[in-house]
Amino acid sequence: MATSLDHLQPLRDAGHPHRVRPRPPGRLAPALLLLMVAAAPHAFARRLPWVVGVNIGASRAPRDGTSKDFGLALSYQPLSWLGVRAGYESVTAYEMTLAEFTVVAAAPLSTRLRLIGMAGGAHWSESPNGWRGAHGFNPLLAVGLSYRLARPWGVRLQYQYIIGRGALTQSLASLLLSLRYRL
Repeated sequence: MATSLDHLQPLRDAGHPHRVRPRPPGRLAPALLLLMVAAAPHAFARRLPWVVGVNIGASRAPRDGTSKDFGLALSYQPLSWLGVRAGYESVTAYEMTLAEFTVVAAAPLSTRLRLIGMAGGAHWSESPNGWRGAHGFNPLLAVGLSYRLARPWGVRLQYQYIIGRGALTQSLASLLLSLRYRL
């Protein structure tokens, strides 16, 4: 009876010519293991297209003055010039939180400096005194400069503008400084 392993030359036991002894692993298995261990750092050397950022800044509504602003962001950048970003911000004096989703486009100005443009939207909610307050979804536009410090670190300075309409009666302008880490 022929099997798919018939092309291999089995080692025959000298005392029993019909009994097949298991073949020792030989040099191929240790060589493959050594190759995988040696290649592992190179496999992880390529950076993933994810960027994590933390930001701090100031936000201003025309009639309500200025407030501290801080937040987190996660970006997915499969191309060096195009990506998407999801972020969370807390605007402390207004007791407002923002959940943002934007498309990010980048144009290189030098090897380390990029001009950034973002367009998308922000879901905002106010909760004065811990009670659920007003909430809504408004358009968001932003421009900024991104500077790569040393791999994988970078900084970004951005001006962000949430267009006031509907329940958000005032526009909200923010100036944010972000520290970013590319995974």
